[in-house]
Amino acid sequence: MARLLGTPAAPGIAVGPAWRYRPRGASGVPVVAVGSRGEAELRIRRAADAAAAQLQVLAAQLRAADRPGDAEILEAQALMAIDPAIVDVAVRLARGGMAPVEAVLAAAETSAQVLAELDDPLLAARAGDVRDVAVRVARAMSGAQLELPDKPSIVVAEDLPPSLLAEIPAGLLLGLALSSGTPTAHVAILARSLGIPAVVAVPDLLDSVRGAAVVAIDGENGHVEVNPAPADLQALADRQAVRGAHARAAAALRGRPAATLDGQRVALLANIRSPDDATRALDAGAEGVGLFRTEYLFLRRHSAPSEAEQTAEYRRAMEAFGPSRPVVIRLADIGGDKSIPYLVHADEPNPFLGVRAIRLGHDSRELLLTQLRAIWRAAGQAGVTPHAMAAMVATIADVELLCGLRDEARAAVVATGSACPERMITGAMIEVPSAAIMAPELARLVDFFSIGTNDLTQYVLAADRGNPSLAGLQDALHPAVLRTIAAVIAGADAAGIPVAACGELAGDPAGAIVLVGLGVDELSAEAGSLDGMRAALMGVSGAQLRELAARALAATDAETVRAYANEVLGAGL
Repeated sequence: MARLLGTPAAPGIAVGPAWRYRPRGASGVPVVAVGSRGEAELRIRRAADAAAAQLQVLAAQLRAADRPGDAEILEAQALMAIDPAIVDVAVRLARGGMAPVEAVLAAAETSAQVLAELDDPLLAARAGDVRDVAVRVARAMSGAQLELPDKPSIVVAEDLPPSLLAEIPAGLLLGLALSSGTPTAHVAILARSLGIPAVVAVPDLLDSVRGAAVVAIDGENGHVEVNPAPADLQALADRQAVRGAHARAAAALRGRPAATLDGQRVALLANIRSPDDATRALDAGAEGVGLFRTEYLFLRRHSAPSEAEQTAEYRRAMEAFGPSRPVVIRLADIGGDKSIPYLVHADEPNPFLGVRAIRLGHDSRELLLTQLRAIWRAAGQAGVTPHAMAAMVATIADVELLCGLRDEARAAVVATGSACPERMITGAMIEVPSAAIMAPELARLVDFFSIGTNDLTQYVLAADRGNPSLAGLQDALHPAVLRTIAAVIAGADAAGIPVAACGELAGDPAGAIVLVGLGVDELSAEAGSLDGMRAALMGVSGAQLRELAARALAATDAETVRAYANEVLGAGL
């Protein structure tokens, strides 16, 4: 028996035989013989089209299963398959004498390495998608068959293509363990959506599972057990049964307002990536949207989305939630990297700390003005009051820029005679330490704060959240982060504005109760997390949470805080 510790990526427990995924690189895909360079180009382009068509079929199946967010991942891969940055480069390599399959893989690897070197972990994680697409194109060219497990298994790999996860037949994928990867990679996102337990960044995984009869994974604490003893298997089964009972009890609470035992109300909202996510969020009992990530409109294209296109998308989301449920739109958090061809600015040695989000209002002013005009127009057409916020706020000047752009955009819409609300409820995301320090002054200029715990954690602890080696520093329950959040709440309370939290900490029941104990008014998370958050809050009193927050602030490490929170959660069961 061996117990390995990785990074939790999708909650749940799974036990079963290990199935090893072995990617087919240049050496694993059959060589395609060609008679001429013209024939090589034709084969490459036909294979790219075939791969794109396969991915579109998979995406359509996901949409039919009411999983639009997952479908977007494969739709993006379909665009990658026919991207000139891969296909045209592969054709040039083939004309130079390289075998077609090797040309495709080499061209894709060049693009993948550019992405992998970006400081933004979300964009860097897309390198795996590019490699996945290249292997699919190579298979389409050579006729090689995709290998899939033939019985219910724990899939083990160095990394796993997201599209493979979508192709494994239902019931055959029990869990997922990877020796690399991060929780922000697309394969981890898909695993969470499927309800499949997953652990990533597991050291020595592939050597440890070689020849193993049984593998058990715990996606909540990151454990991978190889050939577990009978007593350990029974303990896992008992935990799994308890977890299932808790999940059923939590789902039964949908439709009831979230509140503590003594009646302290806490608004639970959803994070969404597009209007297509609205149905799932509403079914989960979301009281609105606390974070509408609009980046999907701006990425994977060669020109910025038009005002009309944006207006239509924002209006769809607003109408889905109606006038009584807010939809907080985050202005596009893009920029600072080479993946946005229509944003032209100097190269930056550290783009994740560069010109992005609200900072685009200086050199790319029209980009944000167009988005704000679209928000005003959408709200006027939907008959709602718009809510918007900006990321990367670091100074008073950033908020003044945001408010100036907001007012300029409204004046432009009013000048056209279009329906336009009187005001926009305007917020600042607090994720930069300087904004937390300046919270009392910033709070007098905006209507609300929204704490982005993911970025706040990496900036407070100086730990890149995309680096698996620093996974131990990615727990937002660290007292340094919590003390920073407490200072933000104190500044907001002095000005009388509400505070929301929209990072991953809000969707973690342990994190949710600590945040509420600190004084957070609203929690926003992925729709699938709302049941657990609601159940956790309804099992404890406000007094318990305030006491928990005091103990958490006095602690010295995240492990201690999590233990305190789990004690409170256990007492509330």
